[in-house]
Amino acid sequence: MQLMRVVLLISAESLDCFIVACTYQAPTRNYVHIKGKTRMKKSIIAIAVSSAALASVSVHAAEGSTVDVYGNIQYALTDKDAGSDAGSEFADNGSTFGFKGETLINDDLTAFFKYELEADADEKSGDVSVGLDQAFVGLKGGFGKVQVGTFDSIYNNAIQDSVDQFENLSFTNATTTEEGDTIAFFSPSMNGFEVQLSTQVTGDGETIPTAGADDLQTEDGSSVTGVVKYSTGALTVALGYDQNGNYTDVEETVGLSASYELQSNLNVTAKFETTSDAQDVVGLAARYGYGAGDIYASVQSISPDAGDDFNEYGAGVTYSLASNVYVYGEVGSFENASNSDTDTKTAVGVYYGF
Repeated sequence: MQLMRVVLLISAESLDCFIVACTYQAPTRNYVHIKGKTRMKKSIIAIAVSSAALASVSVHAAEGSTVDVYGNIQYALTDKDAGSDAGSEFADNGSTFGFKGETLINDDLTAFFKYELEADADEKSGDVSVGLDQAFVGLKGGFGKVQVGTFDSIYNNAIQDSVDQFENLSFTNATTTEEGDTIAFFSPSMNGFEVQLSTQVTGDGETIPTAGADDLQTEDGSSVTGVVKYSTGALTVALGYDQNGNYTDVEETVGLSASYELQSNLNVTAKFETTSDAQDVVGLAARYGYGAGDIYASVQSISPDAGDDFNEYGAGVTYSLASNVYVYGEVGSFENASNSDTDTKTAVGVYYGF
């Protein structure tokens, strides 16, 4: 019988990190919560080994490289008085954890990455349910930035988010290309102008998330999005276009937003969106920083091509307990395009970032 001998080489630094990871009892804020369950036994060993590996990487990484671990825990108690989901609910509000880092290639070029996961933290479950939130790699330098992977829509960031600014409430927005399989370019600021371009390339016949039950990917398997921004003093204007090219039953969307800083702690925004053969959306928003947090409000009017116009209203306030911890309260009123029911929704929540 032949015996196999395996030699495990561990550096002194890695061994020290492993010992510390196995014996150190982290404070509550550093526990890993997945589906509301603090993983113990085998999972704690896995976490310890991972911590040791990360520490070893940090020790032996090439000069100019960094890796950060980050995340947040979010909870919200909501109440709705209309619709099929009427009633009160305590739920996770988008808790995430992830890794991000950079590597300096030379004086003019830096590589970067981000890998962020999302997991419900509001209820105990025997199964670990984790979904991808963002994941991308890229290069940045004097030319701007290029990245590829899964990340927020450049159209959504430029046009929709300033009016749909809530922690828990959600306004009606024009349809945009789903996240994923995307390549994007972000130019540097050129005399106040910035250009952002992205394309989703999924390949012919691939199944992707759809905007509606009857929307299927087109044969070319691509969709183009573009944003042009201009900033001068207190004014920022953005023009956005989303081809919605991966949907057969959704036409292109065009949007315009303008934000003005009335003073250092008070900003107002207006937006207009139109989706061909679907709807027009007009929105107004304001946000005021009062020192310990923000007070904010938004209103929208939606004019669908089929059906009656309807309106949405929302307001909220945040209060910071620390630089990485805040609580909030929100209330909104949502009319319905198909009937006379108006839904009033309230929410109170907490955010803890680490």
